[in-house]
Amino acid sequence: MTAQRHAIRIGAAVAPLVAGTAAGVIAAAANIAVQLLLGVRDPSIRDTAWSAFAAGIAGGLLYLGLARVVRTPGRALWATSLAIAALDSLLVILLPLPAGHGPHLAIPIDGLVVPIRQMAALVGLGHFGPRHYPARLLPADTVLHFIPAVAVATLVPWLAGPKRS
Repeated sequence: MTAQRHAIRIGAAVAPLVAGTAAGVIAAAANIAVQLLLGVRDPSIRDTAWSAFAAGIAGGLLYLGLARVVRTPGRALWATSLAIAALDSLLVILLPLPAGHGPHLAIPIDGLVVPIRQMAALVGLGHFGPRHYPARLLPADTVLHFIPAVAVATLVPWLAGPKRS
């Protein structure tokens, strides 16, 4: 393989990750703005921003994988991102919060971890607690789930550039 082809392959792999990082930064800023505008302090602004940022990076990695297996990765990313945001919102709306201590990660990403722990509790890994997410905060929480999904679905394909084989 020539050096030029090798550089193109590396660029094709790195571009979605860089695009996801940018989408995560933009989603984090948008989530902070929405939280401040709505006066919502739960989850904390810090947790919301880190979750949105991590979702952006995950979206970039997802796009990288989709670009290898589907003909139209941008459309697939839209469908997947919105489905994940809807599932996250439904889990938080319908199920009790998980009980016990969650994993201690280097960054606070409760917005991503809580729905995963709820899904795990559904299949018997961990358990639910007695509390539900406060009903008065559910509309804002749903908006906060969809901001990163839309940012990822819109920005990652655009910033990553066309699909390269």
